[in-house]
Amino acid sequence: MTFPELTPTQPLSRTPRRWYVGAYGFEERSLGWAQSHQGDGQILSAALTFRYNHPKGTNRIISLQDALSHLGVNATDDLEYDTLVPQASEDIVAQRLQRVASQADEIVLDVSAMTKLLCLTSLCYLSRFRGTLRIVYSEAEDYAPTEADYAEWKVEMGTVAGFPSQGVQSLVRAKCLSSIRMQGQPVTMVAFTSFNEQLVRHMMGTITPHRLILINGRPPRFDYAWREMATREIHRQMIDEYKVDNPHGENGRLRHTVSTLDYRETILELDSVYHQYGNHERLICGATGSKMQTVGLFFAKVIHPDIHVEYPTPDSYYVNGLSKGIRVVHEIAIDQFASFLADLGAHRRAWPGPTLAPAGD
Repeated sequence: MTFPELTPTQPLSRTPRRWYVGAYGFEERSLGWAQSHQGDGQILSAALTFRYNHPKGTNRIISLQDALSHLGVNATDDLEYDTLVPQASEDIVAQRLQRVASQADEIVLDVSAMTKLLCLTSLCYLSRFRGTLRIVYSEAEDYAPTEADYAEWKVEMGTVAGFPSQGVQSLVRAKCLSSIRMQGQPVTMVAFTSFNEQLVRHMMGTITPHRLILINGRPPRFDYAWREMATREIHRQMIDEYKVDNPHGENGRLRHTVSTLDYRETILELDSVYHQYGNHERLICGATGSKMQTVGLFFAKVIHPDIHVEYPTPDSYYVNGLSKGIRVVHEIAIDQFASFLADLGAHRRAWPGPTLAPAGD
């Protein structure tokens, strides 16, 4: 089965029932998709937007509403979302998204400003949508930290000022991402590296797995290639502690390494881990990676429903040092989304793995 390639978003023509689903954010890229289509005319019929109760910065609410208005939205349907207690919002999120799915022929799901948990639950509760789903993601031009900042910081690893997030607030579980299969069996924990090592450490303290597999991120851009080794270095102590499960390949790179942008590599990696351990151990996966790795995690969960997913919420963000600009607005276009997911389920027992079109990054 072929997963669609991640491609730059294309101009859209008007369609009677196209919904936009996204969140208000404080970064420039939170406006990426809406602003990139300003010349396309009235291409939207409605919008559902998540308004965070505890925003990490000054969210660009008016700017996004204005941009959506130019695309045909008379008034956005705002839904409050508590980032500190997101599980309390799960039922109302499910109801609202299922209502959108019943009223739309096409949905643009903009994950650029969504938390990883909101991204995952939105995909879960749109799983019965029979129309075309466009998963869109705006890639920033510049990300924090810079290589110079990291070189200065790593001398004193206890200092985290200027990095995207620090610490961890809590470990959150969503009903649609949970699994009770294999309880009582040894736990294999899978997590993605980042610049916040505490996300994984908190999961380790709560779950106490007997095996830890860390999936490192490989940015597709040459100017950010250094980040692959940086995130490996940040998690070095855990890698050394579980070195049997985290082997190295050439040039000191972790063998469990996938693109931070091409979501399909995440699907392949998690599928490989599942086939190695999932038949005799409980797999718990932490949503600690990039946005597109998170999208890949969702599809891996569809393929293997017994994977249990948890989300460690960061304690705080450094708003002034997250990202700047908009480089590319990407999309994954999936026709007949519900049928696509059903086919994944139908093939899971005798499935050799996903077939990938040529990589886009």
